[in-house]
Amino acid sequence: MHILFRVWKGLAKLSFLNVILASVGIIVVGTVLGYLFEPETFGSLFDSFWWTMTTLTTVGYGDFYPSSVAGRWLGIFLFLFGIGIIGALIGKLVEVGATFQRLKREGRLVYRGEGHYVYIGWSPKTKKAIDEVLNYEPKAEIVLIDQLIEEPYVHDQVHFVSGDASDEAVLMQANVLKARRIAIFADARITETLLADGKSLLIASAVEALSYDYKVDLHTVVEVCEERNISKFKHVRVDDFILANDSVSLLMAKATLQPGTTTIFRQLLSKQSGGNIQALKPKAEWQNIREANKALLESGVTLIAVNDRLDVATMLDLPLQDTDMLYVVCHDEVFERLS
Repeated sequence: MHILFRVWKGLAKLSFLNVILASVGIIVVGTVLGYLFEPETFGSLFDSFWWTMTTLTTVGYGDFYPSSVAGRWLGIFLFLFGIGIIGALIGKLVEVGATFQRLKREGRLVYRGEGHYVYIGWSPKTKKAIDEVLNYEPKAEIVLIDQLIEEPYVHDQVHFVSGDASDEAVLMQANVLKARRIAIFADARITETLLADGKSLLIASAVEALSYDYKVDLHTVVEVCEERNISKFKHVRVDDFILANDSVSLLMAKATLQPGTTTIFRQLLSKQSGGNIQALKPKAEWQNIREANKALLESGVTLIAVNDRLDVATMLDLPLQDTDMLYVVCHDEVFERLS
């Protein structure tokens, strides 16, 4: 028994690969020798494999069992050594699973997916944005980057990376080069707006450096605390800016001047209200904005902007280019039919 105890103790110290090799070896030995020792009992290699597995896992259905001396000695060998090896394998598998979950929770895993969204900076605004994206696109994959010690948003499609987003190694851990969009939120923990925008600028510069080094066009959205700081980003290729404080102030002003308008804005911003803003490329048969607007209205779609211009009614006779983008409001099923 002392020898067996030392053997089992040694198995526990083996590496995961060695435990797998030992497990495969003991299964092969049991299967082949069982079939060779008792071909009349085990009519095929699969029958011998079945008996070996039920023996090693201590299930023991009793549908097969050896009757010869050699077969019984093989059974004793599997009892004494095989069960220990399989037990070590199960323990290693549990340990690997627990380690994986711990590393995922701590944000230390490398994300390998593509076409995902990268959100940098955790705050209640980030959570609301993630909720809206998942509501609009239920199968979307999101990678969240922040200097937290544990994932703040537990969801199968939200992957956490812990670290400083201005560090290119952390950005590579989130696989930003294969991301569909990168959104940089202002750090809510920094009360000084200049410092918060400065941190966002540093992160945007790191993203731009990767974009330049790897010749990849990355679409970046940055939340800016003050509009006057946008000029500081002129050397960094940022696609969109979101004004954090001004947006709330302007909505508050609209609510006081024209009550009820905030309901309209909320419906435009959130898919939960039904219709949603969609981006649509012009069709070849639409020669100008008037024809596009007419065709869209007949389909139950409202054209609200062309590129960055909202004054659609004043530009109806302007020709449409292949590079133009039409922004419309419609339901998802209508948009799928159009596109």
